[in-house]
Amino acid sequence: MNKTKRVFWGFLSLDYKAMETYLEEMSEKGWMLEKVGVWTAKFRAMEPKKLKFYVDVFKEGGPLTPENTKDAEEYRNLCKESGWNFITSKDFLQFFYAEEGESPTPLQTDDDLEQKIVRSTLGKWEIISVIFVTVISIRLMILYFPTKYRFMLSFVGVAGILFPLMLVSVIAPVIYGLARMLKARRNIERGLPIEKPTLEDARKRMKVIHGSTLIIFILIALAFIADSFFRPGAIALSLTGPTLGIATGLILRFFIKKKSKDKKDSVLYVTFAILGVLFVSAIANSIFGRFNIDSGYKHDTVPEGYPAISITELLDSSQQGVLIHSEFNAGASPMVPKHYSYTETWESNGVRDSINIKYYNTIHPRLAERIFHGIVAELREGIKWKGMRLFQKTVNLDETMRVSWNVDNIAMTEDKNEIIMQKGKIVVHLYGNKTDFENSHIKETIMDGLFVD
Repeated sequence: MNKTKRVFWGFLSLDYKAMETYLEEMSEKGWMLEKVGVWTAKFRAMEPKKLKFYVDVFKEGGPLTPENTKDAEEYRNLCKESGWNFITSKDFLQFFYAEEGESPTPLQTDDDLEQKIVRSTLGKWEIISVIFVTVISIRLMILYFPTKYRFMLSFVGVAGILFPLMLVSVIAPVIYGLARMLKARRNIERGLPIEKPTLEDARKRMKVIHGSTLIIFILIALAFIADSFFRPGAIALSLTGPTLGIATGLILRFFIKKKSKDKKDSVLYVTFAILGVLFVSAIANSIFGRFNIDSGYKHDTVPEGYPAISITELLDSSQQGVLIHSEFNAGASPMVPKHYSYTETWESNGVRDSINIKYYNTIHPRLAERIFHGIVAELREGIKWKGMRLFQKTVNLDETMRVSWNVDNIAMTEDKNEIIMQKGKIVVHLYGNKTDFENSHIKETIMDGLFVD
C-alpha cells in the first residue's frame, strides 16, 4: 500500500469551509493531509478515523509571506491552546485538526469579523492576481486581435483564439468571490447566518473553472508539439522565457516560504530573483545568437509534394548564372495546412541576385484573401522602429492584371519586382529583382507551377 499520495487541489481560497468537509471525508478513508501545494495536496496513509478539521484565515499570511514567521508561530500556539493541532499552511489559510471526542474552541465566532478578515485577505489577493492576469491577457488580445495573417500560419498562432476563453476562466473565480462577499454582507446586516459553501458546490466549480482551463492548456500544449515538428529550435527558444519564469517563481516561492523567517526577507529574495533572470536571459540570448536554431531542419531543395518553380524556369539563358545557395522552410497549421518559403541565390558575371517564393495553401478562399491583404498591408506599413516606419513599399492593386492573370486578387510593388497573387485557396508572394512579372512566359510558368491544388 502506498504510504503517501497526491491529489489535485482545485479549491478556490474562498471555499475554505468546503475544504474542511473534504478533509474529514479523506480521514475517514484513511488519508491525513500533510501539505497543500499550488496545484496538488499531499496525503499520508493512516488508520481510518473521524477527525474534525478547521481551516482558518490568518490575515498576516500571504503568497509572498514566509510560513513560519514569529507572528505565525504565536498564532498557532494560541490555536493549540484552544485544542487545535496545526497541520500545514497555504498562503492565508491555516489547516488544523482535532481528534474525535475533543471539543476545541472555535477560532472565529463572529460572522462579521470573519467576513472582514476574508475581504481584506482572500478577496483582496484574488482580485489583485486576477487584475494582473487580466492586464496581461488583454495585452495579448490587443496584439492578436484582429488576427494578423502570420498567426494563421502556426498551430500556436491559431490556438490564440482561446485567449478570451482563458480570460473568462480567470475572472470567473473573482466574480464568484465578490458575489459571495456581497451576499454575506447582506446576511450580516439582516441578522441572518452566513451561507457556507458546500463541498458539492465547490466540486462543481472545480469542474467548470479548472476543467475548462485544463482543456485550453492541453490544446495549447498540443499546438506547441505540432509546431515543434516543423521548427523545434524556434519552439524551444520561445519556451525559454516562460520556463525560466516558472522555474524562478517556484524557486523564489520555496525560499520565501520555507527558508525565510521575516517578511523583510521577501524583498531581498525577489530582488535576487529579478537580477538572476536578467543575468541568465542575457547568457541564453548570447548562446542562441551564435547559431541557427533551425539549421538542421532546412532543406536546400524543395521536397516532393510541394508545388514550386526554380530560377531556371523563370529566367532566360542570358540571365542564368551559377546557383550558389538555396533554402527551403516549410510550415503548417489548421488554417494553412501547407505553406513554405523558398529562396534561390545565384551569381552571374560577378553579380548576385535572388528570388524568393512564399506559398500558402489554405482551407478556404476567405482565409487566402485575408493572407493576401495581410501581406499587402505589411509591405505598405513596413517596420515600426522608434516611432518611425522603415522599409515601406508602395503596393498597387491592378484590376487589369487581375483579369489578365485570371486570379481573384493581385498586387505589385511600384518597383515591379514583387508580386502577390491569390486564386481560390492559394496565395503566392514572389520577389525577384531581375524577374519581369509582366512577361507572358513567366506568367504561364508561375500559374502552371504554383497554382495547383
